[in-house]
Amino acid sequence: MGVTERPLTGQRRPAAGRLAARPLRARLLPKVGVGIQYGLLILLLVLSFFIVLLMIALSLRPTVLIYVDFWALPWPPIFDNYQEAVLDLVPSLLRTLYVCAVSITGILAVSCAAAYAFARMRFPGRDALFYVVLAVLMIPGIILLTPHYIIATDLGLRGSLWGLIVFYIAGGLPFAVFLITTFFRSQPQEIFEAARVDGASPGQALYQIAIPLAWPILVTVAIFNFLSIYSDFIWPTLMVSQSQQTLILALEQYNPQVGEFGSRPDIGLQTAGYVFATVPQLLVFAFGMKYFVQGVTSGAVKA
Repeated sequence: MGVTERPLTGQRRPAAGRLAARPLRARLLPKVGVGIQYGLLILLLVLSFFIVLLMIALSLRPTVLIYVDFWALPWPPIFDNYQEAVLDLVPSLLRTLYVCAVSITGILAVSCAAAYAFARMRFPGRDALFYVVLAVLMIPGIILLTPHYIIATDLGLRGSLWGLIVFYIAGGLPFAVFLITTFFRSQPQEIFEAARVDGASPGQALYQIAIPLAWPILVTVAIFNFLSIYSDFIWPTLMVSQSQQTLILALEQYNPQVGEFGSRPDIGLQTAGYVFATVPQLLVFAFGMKYFVQGVTSGAVKA
């Protein structure tokens, strides 16, 4: 009996060990996966901020020292690059902000009225017109450059900031109308019915009910268009002269031209200009991020 019991006990112990190891492995695998995910996110964060910090460090050093030792620390920091960049870029920055403000105001004013008509009013061809708006969204913007250029030339808009503003408004309307319409349709119908019973006109319902409720989506539309207009390079190159250049065109002057000595850019001044041009975008995101997140999560949930 003793001889026959030993292999039985020897067989039971490994089985129990395997059963005990399975729950441990099941607990460790999710933790390892989470650790890998966090590791990749931290790596991407470091790489993203590395470029920004490198740009700031280069902007605080003279260009001569940058070519001598590219990776040296900016100590002591030199702010001469920022002084020269700000003096050069402030007129172009103000001009760009003016174009952004007028264009975004026009986009929001027209798109709110159109979106309210699509969402809360009934008229013949409403759905067909809305599908036309969706179809326009599918047209790549680069294809429209030539017809837009011809129209701007025929209307005499070349060489004027209105040549930018008019086409920025027209280009930003389809996406804005689509996004705001989905938001208006997601609002309770009872609110607008109660306003109509109280004698409110469609215009009053729009400006007193719909627009106050739509602040998150309006801020989202404004931020999207601001980033697009602020960083546009191709259309201002075709429309405005050098005396009316926008900020992105003004930054191009820091690139070396053909035939210049050594064709080496002034890296310190160039990076200072880039840092200065980034500040308005950071401010827009800092003050509008709360509404931006609310608008992105609410405007496309229910159509």
